[in-house]
Amino acid sequence: MQGLNPEGIEVKEISLKDEEITIRTRAFLSFVYVAKGEGMLGYDDRHIRFTESKLFIIPQQEIYHFKSNDAMLIMLQCPIEFIEKIRLEADRIESCENLYKLQYISHNYHARAGCVFRHKNDERFAETLILQIAEEFRNKAEDYLIIRNCISILLNLIARNIIKSETSDLQENQKAFSIMKIIAYIQQNIKDREKTSLHTIADHFGISRNYFGEYFKQQTGTSYQDYLLDYRLKLVETYLKYSSVRLSEIAYDLQFSDESHLSRLFKKYRGVTPGAYRKNCK
Repeated sequence: MQGLNPEGIEVKEISLKDEEITIRTRAFLSFVYVAKGEGMLGYDDRHIRFTESKLFIIPQQEIYHFKSNDAMLIMLQCPIEFIEKIRLEADRIESCENLYKLQYISHNYHARAGCVFRHKNDERFAETLILQIAEEFRNKAEDYLIIRNCISILLNLIARNIIKSETSDLQENQKAFSIMKIIAYIQQNIKDREKTSLHTIADHFGISRNYFGEYFKQQTGTSYQDYLLDYRLKLVETYLKYSSVRLSEIAYDLQFSDESHLSRLFKKYRGVTPGAYRKNCK
C-alpha cells in the first residue's frame, strides 16, 4: 500500500492466493491482522492456524511465514520514535504504563498463544481501528491525526490484553514489570519534585533507600537522576515543538530552578539552545 508514511508508520495490505509469504520486520513493533480468510502461521518449528479477525505480534527480526489459499492480511509497523512520542504525550498513567509494558513485551513475547486478544469485544474494537487505519492509508489522507490516534488506542488495547493473559513470560519477569510501574509513577509525578525524590519513591515502592539507586540502574541501565533529567528534557522538547509556552513557564512547570538553569542544561545535553530548537522545529 503506497501513500502516507506519518512518523515512520507503515501499513501494508497483503493478499494471499494459494501462496506463502515470509515476513521479517526491523520495526520496533509490528502486527499482522487477518482481515479475511484463514491459513497457517509458522515460525521456528511451530505452526499456528489463523482465522479471520485474529491479530499477531511479529517480534523484531524474527522470521514468520503466512500461508493461505485466500486471505487478506493487514500489516502495521511502528518505529521506536513513534512509540516514544505516544508515551511522552500520554496524559493518563494507564497509557504510560501500558506502553512501557508493551515495549518490554515486544522483546520477550512470541505468539505462543496465537492471537493477542482474550475478549471478543476488544477483538471487534481492534478490527474497527485497524480497518480505519488501512482505509486512511489507502485513501492517502493528508491529515493523519486519525491514523495516529487509532494506533495509540490500538497499542493500549493490545498491551492491556497481553498484560491480563496468564502466560509464563509475564509470570517469570516480575522485576521487569516492577521497574515499569516505577517509571509510570515517575511520569505521572514528574512535575512534583517531592514525589520524585529518591527517598519518597523508594518508600512508595517498599525498596530500601540505600538500594533503590542501584536497583534502578540495574533494571534500566541508567542512574535514577540521569533518567529524571533526560525525561524532563524530553518533555521540554515536546513543549518547544508543539506549544508556544514561554521558556520561563516551562522551567517552572517542570521543576527547573529558573529559565537560565533550564537553558544551560538543554544546551549541554541537546547541543542547542531552547530557542534554537523551537525555531528549527517550526
